[in-house]
Parts: sequence; C-alpha cells; structure tokens
Amino acid sequence: MENPEQLPVSLSPKWRLWYLAYIFSNMSGGLLTPMIPLFISFYFHQGVVIVGIASSLSSLASVVALILWGNISDNLKKRKIFVLIGFMGSFVSLFLIMFMGTVVGYIGILVLYQFFAMAAVPVSTLLIIENEHESRWAKTVSVFSAISTIGTVGGLALGLAIVINNPSSVFILKFIYILASIIYLVAFILSYFLLRESTTTVKRSSISALFSIRNFERTRYAPSYVLHIVKLFGAKRNVKLGSQLLIYLILCGVLMMGFQIFFTPYPIFLIDKYNATEPIIYSMYLMNSAFSVVSFNMASGYIKRMSLENAIYIPLIIRSVVFAATGIIPFLGLYSFEYMIIVILVYGAMGFVWSFISIVQITKVTTMAHKSARGRAIGYYNSILGAGQILGAFISGYFVSFYGYTGDFLLASAVLIISIVSIRLLKQRGVSTPITKSAVLAQK
Repeated sequence: MENPEQLPVSLSPKWRLWYLAYIFSNMSGGLLTPMIPLFISFYFHQGVVIVGIASSLSSLASVVALILWGNISDNLKKRKIFVLIGFMGSFVSLFLIMFMGTVVGYIGILVLYQFFAMAAVPVSTLLIIENEHESRWAKTVSVFSAISTIGTVGGLALGLAIVINNPSSVFILKFIYILASIIYLVAFILSYFLLRESTTTVKRSSISALFSIRNFERTRYAPSYVLHIVKLFGAKRNVKLGSQLLIYLILCGVLMMGFQIFFTPYPIFLIDKYNATEPIIYSMYLMNSAFSVVSFNMASGYIKRMSLENAIYIPLIIRSVVFAATGIIPFLGLYSFEYMIIVILVYGAMGFVWSFISIVQITKVTTMAHKSARGRAIGYYNSILGAGQILGAFISGYFVSFYGYTGDFLLASAVLIISIVSIRLLKQRGVSTPITKSAVLAQK
C-alpha cells in the first residue's frame, strides 16, 4: 500500500479542489441545455427552422473548436491556460446576450460561446491523469465524471426553479443567460486560484484504457469532457482502422443524425401543439438527464447478458418504434393535457435508452480497433457523432417546415431502421467481446 507521505503534493485532497470549477461550468451548461428552443421560440417568436439552424451551427462550432483547442494544447503541452480561456471566454460571450437584439446576433453569440467553451473540454481529463498515479486514473476520472454530472443536473434543476417562480417571463430567459455567464466567471476564479499546471505530460495516444462517454444526449455537441481527439498534426497512421470499423463509425454518425432529427424539433413540437411553458420544457430535459444517469449503472450488466454483438438492437428498436408512434400524434390530433404528459415522459425515457446505446457503441469501437489505434478511433467517433448532430439538427428544421412533425418523426424512425439493418449486415470483428473495465470507462 502506498504511503501517503510519499505521494506527490499534487495528489493531496486540497489539489482536487479545482474540481469545483467544473461543477460550476457544468452547472452553467445544464442551465443552458433547453435554452436554444426556448429563447428562439419565446423571445424571438421564431419557429423550428431557426432552432435547427442555431443548433447545427453551435454544434459545428463545438466540433471544430474541440479538435482545434485539443491539438493546440497538445502541441504547447499546456493545460491550465486553456481552462482559463474556456471559462473566461464563456463568461464574456454569454454576457453579450444582454446587448443582443436580433436572432442573427443571438446565433453568432452561440457560435462564439461554443468555440470558447470547448477550450476547457479536451484538457480536463489530461489534467487529472497527469497529476495522479496511473493506478488511480480510472477511479479518479470516474469521480470527476460524477462531479461533472452533478453540476449538469444541478444546473437543470436551478433553471427549473427559476422558470417555475417566473412563469412566461421573457426577461427571465435573458436573465438565465446572464446567470450562466456569472457562473462561468466563478468557475474561472476557482480555476485561477486552485488549478495548477500539470507536473508531467501524458500523450493522449498512449492512453488506451480510458475512454470518455457522454452520458447526456444533447441537441448540440457539448460534452463535459473528451479524452481522445482527432490529431491534426504529427499523427501516426501506422495502424489502419480498417474498413469495417470505419463503416461502423459512419453508422454511429447516421444514428446520431436520426436521433437529432427527432430531438431537435421536439421541444418546439410541445410548444406549438401543447402550448408547453418554460417549466415543462425544463422538466422534460431534467427528467431525460436523470434517467440517463440512473440507467448508466444498469447498462454494463445488460451488455454482459445480451453480448456486445446483440445489445445494440433492443435500445435502437425501442427508439425507432417510439419515434414512429410519436409521429402519429400530430396526424391524429391528440393534443390533450394527458397526451402532453405522455409525450414528456417519452422524452425522459429516451434518456434512459441513450445510456445503453452510448456504452455499446464506445465499447464496440474499442474492441474493433487495434490497441495502438484505439485513441484515434475514439477521436473519430467523437467527431463523427458531432457531424451527425450537425446534420440532424439542420435537416430537422426544414423537414418539419415541409412535411410537418409527423414527417420529421417518421424520417427519424426510418433512419434508425436503416441503420439497424446496416449494422446487422455488417460483418464485424471482435464484436462479441464482453464489456470490461479496461475497454470502457462508464460515467456513473
């Protein structure tokens, strides 16, 4: 057993106080999770097309910035400065919403915010493992993930409390953005005083046992942390990913596109057809996140029982059926209060299903990839999922405008069915490997 007196100073509990900064930053992120559809609908009185454009552009900014900031931090071998840039940039950009008066300006601020917010994402996990013994990496990252989750759910709960006490107040929506910016400022101050630069430098490519999973499915690409990213410079390609793995990665992106075709217009569907208010939308997102966290504890056992090869089908079939069934609601005109409750519960239940899909996908990618190429495979996986979200959000708005919510939801279901068949037909290697702790780090 290690002697605590012989451990580096960086391993002391006091050093880990900087985790508080990420609690606050994730609280701000949770607070803002439902804000794109709410702000565009209630503040600007715009429809689902603008929501789709705003979601897709902010997602695009996130993906590009995530790769860019990650590569710059790796090349400079610095971490703390990017955390500070991320938190201060988020504070400034969100605060600018106070002076914004047009929807174009609002989308521009969203893009700016996503660009800066991603600066703090790819360095967070590296800061942890570069200041810990390797034997503690998995446990420490798991703790950090749990703390980040608390921040996100706490932010959603805070937002719900605010809108419940101030129903149908347009000013409150702008206030939420200002509050989120102030919370980011708190995160910046905590990071400035509590966070120290890494004592050692670890290459992402050398880390094959830890893989981050997004335990929340959002309408824009904004993960709490990502360990592996796509390398732009100096990346070694000695080991190819293989055609089967590349096809599977593309199918993961297509699935994410189908998910976002459904989820992006879903809040506007509630607002348009059921006159849903801000508290209802916040409650729906909070329920979705809570179900997702709870189900992560069950997903590993489910995959062991079903085998990794077959575990993906039931969750995807459930989603495809639910998407199609939801598409029938506008066709039949089922717009009573009771049906609205069912629709809200459906959104929450989809968070429960997401956990199983996410863990199956990330585990299958790691088992299909050669050990030396796993980091690169996960980097592509993160980026391709982001691309799927961008396309899905953009397509959804225009599809609703031409074919209505029924057409959009049925399209989402059709995309999932095609993907299920494609996955079934794809001959994969190593897919029957059972889930292991070394293959995936499930966020708890």
